[in-house]
Amino acid sequence: MPKFAILKNGVNESLVTSVQQKVTDYLGRLFETHELVTVEGISAFTYGTVQIEVQVVAWHSEDVLVKVFSYVCEDVKLTQELAEELLRLNATTSFGSFGITFDSNVIFSYSLAGANLDFNEFAAAIQTVATIADDYDEKLKELRSFQTA
Repeated sequence: MPKFAILKNGVNESLVTSVQQKVTDYLGRLFETHELVTVEGISAFTYGTVQIEVQVVAWHSEDVLVKVFSYVCEDVKLTQELAEELLRLNATTSFGSFGITFDSNVIFSYSLAGANLDFNEFAAAIQTVATIADDYDEKLKELRSFQTA
């Protein structure tokens, strides 16, 4: 038997609310009010040529996820070469990962457990997603096999 707690089903609405407030406070420490847009629980800001989004979502009864993500390329042609390149990038990226959404967009995302979220790890997630997404959006678009479908 594992020595760690088994995740329990359910949603802890009060935890979702408290982590959303903490994320709002942290974003306020990182950005000026005019730099952020919040719609339906998703906060967003622009960094270079990409938009970074932050969302708090239910995970299980004792924790929530803080998702930091960016759409790097939209409407890509999914090829084996693209899949292999994204896997290679994931193998060398310490935090976060590239993926393909159901509607053929390349996304870079980084998720954090929210119950014990601290400012340093939150700021690191924001910086990681912003710099990687901004670095790779143009690189991936320049590659012939990643052109839009």
